[in-house]
Amino acid sequence: MLIDAQYRKCVVFLFADVPDERTGIVNRTPAGSAFLVGIPVGGDRFVRYLVTARHVVSRSRQYGSLFARVHLADGSATFAEFTPAAWYEHPTTEVAVALLYLSVEIDHVVVSVDQFETDARLIEHVVGVGDDVFFVGLFSEHPGLERNQPIVRFGTIALMPDEKILVDIGDSTARIRAYLVEARSWGGHSGSPAFVYFPPDRFGDRIQVLSYLPIFLLGLVQGHFNIPSDVKFIGDIGEQGSGRVPVNAGIAAVVPAQDIYDLLMSDPVVEQRDKLLKQMRSLGR
Repeated sequence: MLIDAQYRKCVVFLFADVPDERTGIVNRTPAGSAFLVGIPVGGDRFVRYLVTARHVVSRSRQYGSLFARVHLADGSATFAEFTPAAWYEHPTTEVAVALLYLSVEIDHVVVSVDQFETDARLIEHVVGVGDDVFFVGLFSEHPGLERNQPIVRFGTIALMPDEKILVDIGDSTARIRAYLVEARSWGGHSGSPAFVYFPPDRFGDRIQVLSYLPIFLLGLVQGHFNIPSDVKFIGDIGEQGSGRVPVNAGIAAVVPAQDIYDLLMSDPVVEQRDKLLKQMRSLGR
């Protein structure tokens, strides 16, 4: 399936200023993925937020601010700083959001909350095991020198979030609601948007060609599962050894879009949004 550019344009990469252990030189290092979500406020206007996995924020806190590399309309890119205090974190699951308010025009698109595959819409769409999923995010080996270069990974829902699963949330472990998706996921994909899409005959009693592809935000990629495996290492003649190494299980955990929605509609986030809108109205924007 050909993925439209808009799904790559909703993604930004997060960086932290990490000192080198040997030299002490600070390097701006990729920390994870994030994506832009929009709350409609009339017409084609949105209040924009960055959304990522909570552990990306918590693990980076020791280094200070996170920096989102944002593409500008003139083709350049800049870093927008987000202090630890800028983030709102879900109290029970792996979601963090921060208000994105810039005075310059950016070359990104938002995922509107209208595109969320909420719990109610899951029932309406009969989402289940075997449905197709893709997610867009950071490939840590190639983040891009001057601009974000998000890659797209594909998979299928392997297990619905009927029972909470145990995950690492950065500073501890917790049981959270999550889809299990069969797809290759790596560390940089934490915070990536995961989209579910449907075949042309999904919504009706006959195959029909639609003018659009039904794609909805399933949730965000929390991480992937490793399985410790016994391996043998074979080197030069007469040299060999063994050990246990983590092997990617090919299963990613995806936090449901409903949990992102709930955080965006929580009292502290709504209060901040109302203040921003009031300020914008007073300035005639």
